[in-house]
Amino acid sequence: MSAAAPGAFDVVGERVLVGVQVVDISRLSTHPIPMIGQGLVTVAGQGPKDSNGAGKSSFIAALSLLHADEQWKLASGAAGAAELLFTAELAAQEGRWSNVDRGYVVGVFASPGTAPQDDAITVWLRINRKAPYLDLRWTGGLHVPYGATESERAARVDELWAQLPRSNGRTDFHAGQLSRVLFGQNARCVSFLSTSVRSSQAANLLAQPLNDLPPHRIFDAIATLTGLDRELEHEQVLRSAEHRHRSEVEETERQIAEWESEVAVIEAGIARRLAARELLGEARAAWRSRCARHLLDGVERAAELRQALAELDVAEAALREELAAAEDRLAALTDDDESARRFEAAQRARNELIARDRELEAAQLAAAQHLERLSSTVRSLTDEARAADGRTPDVAAEELAQARTALEEAIAAQAVARAEASSAAGRVAAAESGDDVAAEQVERLRASGVDAAALVDVVAVDPAERDVWEPRLTPYREAVVVGRKDAEKAAKVLAGLPGSLLVLADGPAAKRDLTTFLDAIAARAGTAPVVDEAAGVLAIGGFAEPITGQPARVAAAQEAHRALTASLDEATAAVEQARAALSRAEARAKAAEAAERAEGLQDEIGELREANAERQERRDALAPELTAAEAAYAHELGVHNSREERITSLRDTRKRLTVTVREQEAEKFALTEERDGLGLLDREKAWGDSPDAARRHLVELPAELQARTTAQWDEDATRLTDEVAVRCFPPGTPPEELTAELRELIVTPNWSGAALETRVGLVAPLLRALDTHLRDHEDHDRHQLKQIAEQRARRAADLATGRLGHSEAEQTARAHRTSLATGIKTMLKKVASEFDRLDQEYGGYGAGLDYPEPEPPAEPDKPWRWTVSPKWRRAEGQRMSAYTLRSNTAQMDEKAVKLVCAAALARGGDRPLLLILDELGRNLGKQHRREAVALFERIGNDHNITVVGALQDDMERYAIEASGLYVKLRRRSDTMAYNEEPVVVGNDANSDRVELLRSWMSSYRPGTLDVD
Repeated sequence: MSAAAPGAFDVVGERVLVGVQVVDISRLSTHPIPMIGQGLVTVAGQGPKDSNGAGKSSFIAALSLLHADEQWKLASGAAGAAELLFTAELAAQEGRWSNVDRGYVVGVFASPGTAPQDDAITVWLRINRKAPYLDLRWTGGLHVPYGATESERAARVDELWAQLPRSNGRTDFHAGQLSRVLFGQNARCVSFLSTSVRSSQAANLLAQPLNDLPPHRIFDAIATLTGLDRELEHEQVLRSAEHRHRSEVEETERQIAEWESEVAVIEAGIARRLAARELLGEARAAWRSRCARHLLDGVERAAELRQALAELDVAEAALREELAAAEDRLAALTDDDESARRFEAAQRARNELIARDRELEAAQLAAAQHLERLSSTVRSLTDEARAADGRTPDVAAEELAQARTALEEAIAAQAVARAEASSAAGRVAAAESGDDVAAEQVERLRASGVDAAALVDVVAVDPAERDVWEPRLTPYREAVVVGRKDAEKAAKVLAGLPGSLLVLADGPAAKRDLTTFLDAIAARAGTAPVVDEAAGVLAIGGFAEPITGQPARVAAAQEAHRALTASLDEATAAVEQARAALSRAEARAKAAEAAERAEGLQDEIGELREANAERQERRDALAPELTAAEAAYAHELGVHNSREERITSLRDTRKRLTVTVREQEAEKFALTEERDGLGLLDREKAWGDSPDAARRHLVELPAELQARTTAQWDEDATRLTDEVAVRCFPPGTPPEELTAELRELIVTPNWSGAALETRVGLVAPLLRALDTHLRDHEDHDRHQLKQIAEQRARRAADLATGRLGHSEAEQTARAHRTSLATGIKTMLKKVASEFDRLDQEYGGYGAGLDYPEPEPPAEPDKPWRWTVSPKWRRAEGQRMSAYTLRSNTAQMDEKAVKLVCAAALARGGDRPLLLILDELGRNLGKQHRREAVALFERIGNDHNITVVGALQDDMERYAIEASGLYVKLRRRSDTMAYNEEPVVVGNDANSDRVELLRSWMSSYRPGTLDVD
C-alpha cells in the first residue's frame, strides 16, 4: 500500500461506491452493506412500530458525507457531522450506554463492472464530537471492520484506523480538503435531505405535489441539486461585504460629523476667547472713564452735603424751642387732679344706680316670661284633666291595672282556642286522608307491597246495629286488615311497631272478606255491653258519631272543628274588648295626673305675681335718685370733655413737632451717611490719581462721552465686562469649569441675574480674573487649532480610503452578480435542456423552464430570490402550459422525477453521480409509485447515476421489484441500542454482484499492509 502524499488529489477518481460500513453512527449496525454503481438503491426501514426510528435518514446522510456533499458546509468544518454520532439520550439508552466521542464511515470504491479486488480503495472518515469534526484516511484494497458480532467489529475499529497511514503526511486531512482529495473538486453527490442531521434544509421536489411549490422554492431545489446555492451564498457574502463597506463609510462620515460637531464647539470657544481679548481692552477703558466720573461726582456731592447739613442744624434748633413751649402748657392741664376725681365720682354713682335698676328690670321681665309659660301649661293640663271624670290618680291607676289583667287573660284564652281549632283542623285532614287510624302501620305495609287498610275503614255497620257492633269493634279501632296469605310478611314488616294489630281477611284484595273475623267476635260476645263473655271484657257504646267508615269519621271531625272555630272567634272578640277597656283606663290615668299637676302650677303662678309687684315698688323708689345722679354726671362730663379737648390739641402739636424733629434728624443722618458713604478715598484709589487728573481725563474724551453720567458709564462697563465673561463662559457652562476666583465673582453672586449696583462692584476684580484666564488659555488655544487642522486632514484621508474600498466592493459585487446571473441562466438553460430531453426520452412531449432574472435585493441579509416555473406540453404539437395548471397526479409526479434527474445531470460531468433523495415518493399516489421508482431506475442506468432514496412504509412493496438494490434497516424494540443486520437484496441484474460484494467485504481479515 502506498502512503498518502501531502499533495494527494482525486484519489477516488472514476471509481464508484461498492460497499459501505459504519461504526457508532446513530443506531446503525456495523454490518457491511454492498452497493451498486448505477440505477436505483432504495433504503427502507422497520422500527419498533413502523419505518420511523430505523435510521434511514442517518444512513443516507452518511452516504452524502462520504461523497463530500457540499451541503455539509465542508469549508466551515462540517460541524453538523457530529450530530450523526450515537447519542445515548436520543436512543433512550442513557442508563446502559454513554455518548460516543467518535464514529466511523467506511466506504469501499471500485471501478464499475470489474472485480472489486482489482483496483479497490477503502476510504475512512472519522467523525469527532469536537473539532476537528472530520478526519480522512484511505488505503488501497479492502480494509474494513470485521468480526462475527457487533461488539467485535466495534472493538477493532480504532485499531484498524490506527493502522492506516496519515492522509496528509504527519497529519490528517480534514473537512475542508475532503472534496479535493477524494474527488478532485468534481461534484459526485447531489442530495435532497429532509433530516435534522443535515446542516441545512432544502426544498424537495418529491416531498409534495409539484404544483403546490411556489416558483422560488422550485429554484431553491434546483440550486441545491446543481450547486447554484453556494454561488448565491457567495453573492450574498459579497453583497454583505459591500454593505459592510458602505456601513463603514457611513459610520466614518457619522463619526466625522460628530467630531466636527465637537470641534465646532472647541473652535467656537477659541473664537469667543479671541473676541473676548479684543473686548477686554474696551471694557477696561470704559471702567477707567467710569472711575474718573465717579470720583468727580463724589467730590461735587460732598460739597452739596456739607451745605445741606448746616441748614438742617439751624431748622432743628427752632423746632426744639417750639416743642418745649407745648410741653409746658400740656403739663399744666394734666396736673388738675381734683377735676378728674369729681368726674369719676359722679360717673361711678350714676353707673351704680343704673345697674341696680337694670337688675330689677331684668328679673321682672324673666318672671313675666315664666308666668306666661306656666299659664299656657295650666290651660293645657286643665283641658286634659276633663277626661278623668273626677277620678283621683290612685283610682285611675287601680282601674288601669285591672284592665291590663283582663287583657292578658283574654289573650291566653284566645291562644288556647286557636290551638284547639288548629288541632281539630289537623284531625279533619287526617280523617279525610285516612291517616287518623293506624296510619304508620298502613304506610309501612303498603311500602312493602302488602295491600292493607284500617279495619274501621273496611267494616261498614248498619245504623240500626251500631249499639251492638260498635262496642264489639272498639278494641280493634287501631287494627289493620291484610290478606290471609300476607299474614307472615305483614308480621315481619310490623316487627318494629309493638302493639300493632293485624286482622286477616279472606278473598282477593279488591274485595276483602271479614266474615271469619266478624263471626268469631259475634260468637264470643254475649249480651251488650259484653264484648268477650269468656274473657270478661265489657265495652261502653253510645258513640255520638259512627266509629266505622271513613265518611262518618270525617263528618265527626269536621263538626268538632266547626265548634272549636266558633269558640276561637268568641275569644278573639273578647281580646278586642279588653284592649279597648285598657286604652280608656290609660287615658283616665293620664288625665288624673294632669289635674293634679295643674293645681300645683296655680300656686307657683301666684307666688311669681307677688314677687313682680315687689320689684316694681323698688324701681319706683329708685327713680328720683337716678335722675339726680344723671344730672350731676352730665355737668361733670362737660367740664371733663372741655379739658380733654385742650389736652388732645396740645398732644397733637407735640407729636407733630416731634415727628418734624425726627424727620430732620433722619434727613441729617441720611445726608451724613451719604457723605460718609461717598468713599472719596476709595474712589480716588479706584481712579489711581487726583481729582484734577480725573477732570483732565474726562476733558480729553470726545464731547459725547464727556456728557455721560456715572450710571451710563456703569451700564457701559458692566455690559462690556458681561460680554467678555459670556465669550469666555457661555450660558450653561458648568461651575466646575471655572476657577475658584471666577466662581466667587460669577456664580456665587449670580452675576448674570444680579442688580446693576451689585455687578458694578464686581467689575474691577472680574476684569482682572478674566484677563488672567485669557492669558492662561492663549497658548493652549493656538495648540488646539493646530491639532484640529491635523486631525481634520487625517479624517478626510480615512474617509477617502473608505469610499474607495466601498467603490471597489460595489464594483466587485456588481461584476460577480453579473457573472453569476449569466452562470445561473446558463445552468438553468442546461437544466431546461436536460428536462426537455428526459421528458421526450421517457414518454413525454417536451418540457422547459421559465426563469426571469430578478433584481438583487438591497438588504444584505436577504438572498437573491430567483424563480423557476416548469412547463411542458400535454399533447403532441401543443404549446407548453404552466406547471400550476391542475392535471392528473401521475403526470405531476413524473415531471417532478424528471426535473430532479435533469438538475442532477446538468450539475455532473462525465464522472459517476450519486443522487440522494430522502422520503422518496412520499407524495406519490398509489397508482404512480411503481412508475416513479421504475423511472429512477431507468434514468440511473441510462445516465451513469446512482439514485439512493429513503422510503416510507407504503412504498416498500414497489421498491423490491423496481429498484436495482433494496436495503432494509431493522430494529425490533426501543430497548435495542443498535439495529439488527440489514436486509440487502439486488434485482435480477445485480443480485450476483451484490452477493459477491457482501461475501468479499465480510471475508476480510487483516494482513500486512504495504507501505512505501
